[in-house]
Amino acid sequence: MNEQRKIEKRACPYCDGEITEAGFPFCKPCGVTLLYCVKCQTAVKREATVCPQCGGELEWK
Repeated sequence: MNEQRKIEKRACPYCDGEITEAGFPFCKPCGVTLLYCVKCQTAVKREATVCPQCGGELEWK
């Protein structure tokens, strides 16, 4: 049985460049260190307090 997995494309919140590896610590095109939502693993801007994707509260440590 051949199973196809949907690959979600993720974009840098600063330059909109494609993030090829989920959870990668920085954006290769612009070099900015990335922070991710704990719930949905979407890259978000440091200034954000709520995830734009899932609405979850963001806590930076």
